[in-house]
Amino acid sequence: MELNIQTYQELAERYLKYQFTLYPMKFDAEPELQIAIMQSHQSNTDTMFSLRQIIALKSVNDVYCLSRSMFESVVNMGVLVTGRIKDGAQRFLDFQYLETYKILQNLRRVEPEPNFVNKIYKPEVVKIITEGRNCFVSKYGNISSWCNLNLIERINLIDKYFLPTCSNNKFFEYLYCQVYRKGSGAVHRTSAGLGRSTIWTKTKIANLNFIEPMPNMNHLVFTSVHSLIVYLASIRFIGKLLRDKKDTTESFYQEENARIIEGKE
Repeated sequence: MELNIQTYQELAERYLKYQFTLYPMKFDAEPELQIAIMQSHQSNTDTMFSLRQIIALKSVNDVYCLSRSMFESVVNMGVLVTGRIKDGAQRFLDFQYLETYKILQNLRRVEPEPNFVNKIYKPEVVKIITEGRNCFVSKYGNISSWCNLNLIERINLIDKYFLPTCSNNKFFEYLYCQVYRKGSGAVHRTSAGLGRSTIWTKTKIANLNFIEPMPNMNHLVFTSVHSLIVYLASIRFIGKLLRDKKDTTESFYQEENARIIEGKE
C-alpha cells in the first residue's frame, strides 16, 4: 500500500463508514460519560470530514493543526475511559466554567470600567459562569486541566492502561511526538512549523529570478496518515463504552493500524 493522498482518502472513507456502523450507540456508561465521550468523538468525526477537504487542497499547515487538535481530544477520551479520575466525566464537563471564567478575568483587565464584562456577557451568564467556577474550585481546586494531569501524564496513563498498539507499549507517546509536538509548530506558526509546510523553488524566466512556494508533499502525506491513526483511536475509545462493540472496535483499531504501519493492502 503506497502511502499517498489517494490512499488517505480511501482509508478516511473506510473509517468514517465504519464508525457509522456503531449507530445506534448503546452505552454501558453513566449519562455524563456518554455526553463527554460522544461530544468528543463527534467533534473528531467532524474534523475528519474537514481534513478530507483540506488535504485535497494540500494545506499542509492546516492538516498539522487539526491533527494536533484531534489528538488532544482523543487523549481526553482515553483518560475518561480508564475511569481512573474521580468524577472524571463530570469534571471534564464542568471544567468549562474555569476556562470561561479566565475570559471574564481577562476582559475585566481590558477596560477599567467595572461593568465592562456585562456589555459582552449578560449578567445572568456571568453569574452562572462564576458560580460554576467556584463550585469546581471548591471540589477540585483551581487546577490547570480538568483531570489535574498534564498532557504527558495523561498519555502515560493511556499507554499503561490499554493494550499496546501493534506491540508498541509507548504508542501514544510516539503520537505525542509526531502529531502534537510537530503540530505545535503549525499552530503557533513558528519557523519550524512553517518550514515543514512549504518548499520554496527557484525558477528563472526571461533572466528574472522567482521564488515559488510549493506544498511539502512528504509532510502532507506524513501528517495525513497520522491523522488517520488518531481518528482510529477515537473509534477505539468510544467503542470501549458500547455494549457488544468493545471487542470488535478494538480488533478494528489494531488491524487498521497494522495495515497503515506495515503498508498492507
